[in-house]
Amino acid sequence: MIDSHAHLDFENFDSDRESVIKRFFDDNGKAIINIGVDFKRNEKSLKIAEENKNIFSSLGFHPEEGEEIDLTEVEKYLREKSKNSKVVAIGEIGLDYFHCQDADKREFQKRLFIRQLEVAKELNLPVIVHCRDAYDKLLEIISKDEFKNLKMVVHCFCGGLKETEEFLKFPNLLISFTGNVTFVKEGNEFLEVVERIPLERIMVETDCPFLAPVPNRGKRNEPQFVRFIINKIAEVKGINSEKIETQTDQTAVDFFSL
Repeated sequence: MIDSHAHLDFENFDSDRESVIKRFFDDNGKAIINIGVDFKRNEKSLKIAEENKNIFSSLGFHPEEGEEIDLTEVEKYLREKSKNSKVVAIGEIGLDYFHCQDADKREFQKRLFIRQLEVAKELNLPVIVHCRDAYDKLLEIISKDEFKNLKMVVHCFCGGLKETEEFLKFPNLLISFTGNVTFVKEGNEFLEVVERIPLERIMVETDCPFLAPVPNRGKRNEPQFVRFIINKIAEVKGINSEKIETQTDQTAVDFFSL
């Protein structure tokens, strides 16, 4: 199994990071993609990747970074650091209108996102997209001719059937599910979303230390718990979990060129 989106650099793991990593690989874990969100986190993410054979890094600047960040510095940093063979993607980047109501800050998020998409295109790297309460604007941006061929994954997807149908129109775009898929009850539209998305378009992630899946909801999340997400998708789709694991692993290998 592959955890395609983790934050092992967070302080939540400072006391037992090595044990958390060991548990994952002892339980048939194959790889972890550790995700950067700002200058400090990018550096720590890269360090963890360099110290562990089957952990890789994604570098990017989260939309909540704010207006103080210099876009030229962002571009320069990503170009330079992405020369490292452990860097397999740009992300997480995107739009977050849930936490941001200010029009000027939303406009800055858009500019930050577009600048990083341009770098990803230049470097031929896939993109990990964060989107919350901004699916329409996201679709508007990624529909631009210059970005249509970029490989992207919308991480921690929580859209409805309408958004799902729109995203499935992009052949190079994947959808990734976290512990949120284990929270929903029977009859919820979100389960229809999981059913609707072809298996080969799905990746799985923990987004740890956040969003621990049932039966560990409310606790600190960790990469090993990605198994519960695999099992839930298998249940919803009526497919055995081994097939889900095999396909999502292969999809991640192909997407990140592991």
